[in-house]
This record gives sequence, structure tokens and C-alpha cells, in this order.
Amino acid sequence: MKTRLTIPCHWDEKILNKILNQNQSSNNVFVSEIYGALAKSPIGHGRAPNSVPNLTKKESLVFRRLIPLDVLKFTYLLNAPFYYSKNLKDRRITEKYIAWVMNDFKPDAVTISSYELMEIVRKKYPGISINISTIAGVKSVKDLQKFKDIEPQRVILHHDSNRNFKDLKKIIKEARKNNIEVELMATESCLRRCPNRTAHYEYLAHRNPDKPFHTTCNTTKLMYPREILKANFIRPEDLHVYEKMSIKIFKITGRSKKSSWLPEVVSAYIKRDYDGNLIRLLGIDPSLKAEDWIFINNKALDGFLESFPQTGREGDENKYCEKWIQRLYKNKDFLMKDGSEYKVDNKGNLYCRFPGEKVSQFM
Repeated sequence: MKTRLTIPCHWDEKILNKILNQNQSSNNVFVSEIYGALAKSPIGHGRAPNSVPNLTKKESLVFRRLIPLDVLKFTYLLNAPFYYSKNLKDRRITEKYIAWVMNDFKPDAVTISSYELMEIVRKKYPGISINISTIAGVKSVKDLQKFKDIEPQRVILHHDSNRNFKDLKKIIKEARKNNIEVELMATESCLRRCPNRTAHYEYLAHRNPDKPFHTTCNTTKLMYPREILKANFIRPEDLHVYEKMSIKIFKITGRSKKSSWLPEVVSAYIKRDYDGNLIRLLGIDPSLKAEDWIFINNKALDGFLESFPQTGREGDENKYCEKWIQRLYKNKDFLMKDGSEYKVDNKGNLYCRFPGEKVSQFM
């Protein structure tokens, strides 16, 4: 079976056609699916409404008809943390929205984080394929078993699962027993073991702008850049590490990115090769324009993932990533174009001693 990519929907016909053309030239990696949702939704979809394209239901249906049904699938997102309101009016609004998604938009699958909402959808629409959202936080066999009676088609794992190798292997085995596909996020760059992950998604569920969370996480990364390497991204060159574990589906994150960004990223993963700035590939908040002032040579990370510690101990990961980031900094394969300067402290950690123009905004 070929390796598949799922990509964010930017509701852009020109970009859709570019992706379709790229698919024709691919060998063993291709785009199989688009995922997205209307910006404004009574349920929410894991992004702030003002961070993704805003279009009407009618406009979304026009785009839906542009997608060749025999080539690409469309997965609709109903994946914000969800609690069924006791208010009758709110419940009716929610039910009406779900009915529109299922009966008018007609997705091939829906991605949901809430078990309660999965139960509702499974009961009313028994034929629809349900994916467990990464927001559900599945990173162990026990986590996955909670959703077994829903009969999900797929689980998009917690972003830390990419490097929780022991647990990942166990999840894959359990998923296979239950005919559940496993999908990993390739371009996610959230902090590993982020302490604010649950609060962040709860915040988004109320349709709030989430800039404070980005500021907090990015301050940590910029102060101690080993945290950038600890993040759970999968480079195009490293897909094979997971393919050997029988994983064949990888998610390109970045619904809030400009649509023009997507073909470059898709091309890199189709070719399994990228000669450029790793930051360019990642689904980082586009308002930061991070690739303009943070540089990490993607090619300089050859061999990084293969030797990543598999103990699951944070201390081992810190030591390993510290060694790599100091080597990158010394060789100018990691550098800050805003004038920031880094130095090794008395504990042996590379830290930002003099923040430049961009970094100082976070500090």
C-alpha cells in the first residue's frame, strides 16, 4: 500500500489543482485526503475562527464539488472539545449544523475529539466513517480502547506519540486488531509534553484567539532551542522510520497557513526530500513569519530521528537534543536572523543570552 498524505483545506481552487497535478507525478507517496471545516461553527474545529478562511456554506459546497471523488476524500472536522448544551436552543443549533454537514456537504468521514459527540453522530448517521481527533489525546492502548465501541475508522494520535516509540508500537498492534488506521502528524511543531495542550484546545473550543498560548510555547523554544528539535515533527526524509512500523498515513498540519505554502510542503513529502529551512515546512502560527528569521538546515538533521532516545525519559531526550542543537549552532545550521545570540550556560545548555529584534518580543 502506498503512503498517503492528508492535507489542510484552504478552500482554494488553484491550490487544489496544483495538488492534483503533483499527485500525478508521485511514486509511492500521494495526497489522498483533504480535511477542513467552516471557520464559524457551533461545535468548533481546533482553530480560532479568525485564523482560517471564512466562507459561506454555499461557497463551501461549490468547492466540495470541485474535488474528484475518485481521487481525493474530504474529512470534515467536528473536533473541538465538546459538551452537549442543556439549553434546548443551543442543542437545536448544533443538531442543525451536524445535519447540514452530513446531508448537504456529505463528507467521506468526520474527525471528532469528543466521545459524547461520536455517540450522537454514530447513532444518527451509522454509515459515516469516524476518525478520532488528535485533540482526544490518544497516546496509549488504554486511551484508544475508550473509543472501541464507536468503531472508528482511524485515530490521529497525540503529537507526542511520534516519539513515544514503545507506546506507539503497542497502539499500532491494538489498532490493527480492531481494523483502525493510525495517522501521525508530520508537520506539527508543538512543545513536546506541552503542559498547556488541554487548556489550549479548551480555549479554542470557545472560539477564542489563542495568541497567548503561542507566545508561551515559543518563548520556551526560543530561550532553549533544543525544544525546537524535541518537537514531534517528522521530516520528509524520515517517513520510512514509521513506514517500517506499518504506518501509512501522515497529516500535513497548517490550516491557518497561506494556501500558497501547501504545494511546496506536499512536494517535499512526495519526494521524501527537502533542501531548505525546516521551519518552512512546519505548521507554525503564520503570523510569526518564523521562517524569515529562524533557520534550521533540514539536511543537517539527517540521522537525528534514527538515533532519538527510545527510553521515554525526558532527561535522555534533553541531553540528546542539546548535543544536536549545539552542533547545529556551531556549524551555522541553526541561526537566528534577527540578531539573537546564544551561549552555553553553566549547566551545559544553549540559551538565548542576547535576544534580537524578534525574540525580544517574546521575552
